[in-house]
Amino acid sequence: MKFTFVQTADAYRYAQMLAYSASTVTEYARRKGYRYESFLGLKRGAHPWQATFNRVFMLADLIERGVGGWVCYMDADAWIQDLDYDLEALFAEFGDAAAVFTPSGASDHWWDVNAGVFFVNLDHPDGVRLCQAWKDASLEKWDFIADKIDFPVGGPDDQSILHELLASEVAPRASIALTTRSEVNSQHAAFIRQHLRGDQAAFDKRVAFVREAAAAVLEQAGPPETGRDEAAWAVTEGLYHGLLGREPDQQGGETYYRLIRDVGLRSGVEAAAQSISQSPEFKARQA
Repeated sequence: MKFTFVQTADAYRYAQMLAYSASTVTEYARRKGYRYESFLGLKRGAHPWQATFNRVFMLADLIERGVGGWVCYMDADAWIQDLDYDLEALFAEFGDAAAVFTPSGASDHWWDVNAGVFFVNLDHPDGVRLCQAWKDASLEKWDFIADKIDFPVGGPDDQSILHELLASEVAPRASIALTTRSEVNSQHAAFIRQHLRGDQAAFDKRVAFVREAAAAVLEQAGPPETGRDEAAWAVTEGLYHGLLGREPDQQGGETYYRLIRDVGLRSGVEAAAQSISQSPEFKARQA
């Protein structure tokens, strides 16, 4: 099976969280031979919260580029918990599905899913149809969304639009599979864990939680590799010296090194620099 993992965040608030969670996703993708893509900023709009729609436009971009297979979208507050997880074994039962979601638990409606982690099959016509309809419906509502400086109370947002599409069966119910929160979309999931806003209201504590969780996963993965990518490590050291005036610590340095190595210098440096510049240590140096 082909899998592509996708993450995104605005360039200011969630970029730091993404840098931590992405270190686990890129490591998992590297081990399994899967693809990984990320995007910082806004695909459309002017307000940071509108980065939530990035996933919609990124999926449309993948389709236009001819990318096939399964795409796993993960929010910035989601990370890979088990770097050895056999994803293909899990998906043996979902092979004919167009998409796989996890129920949000907020209601008994089957279409009330969590869009923070999901899988969509771009080799399935219903999967492609759902992604295209999601983009079209988002653009249709954009006049209402464009001027909102924060999440509009009661929507529309990307998840509420997705719910409407699923409920209307743009993609037939028979082609949509549901998995359980014991596998993804919870703090205790076996494969992909997520620290939702509802789990912890304070943003800085959410960032710390994801940082510590990602560090624990990488620590369990074993010591840092001996054959480093010299360019990626040199850039990591340069970021630490330039922004923090010190050598990289083992936890943070390894996180940013793996990110830069796996997503490329341009995107990796952008994400790492944004993350470090939002840290309390950096802000204290500027005071």
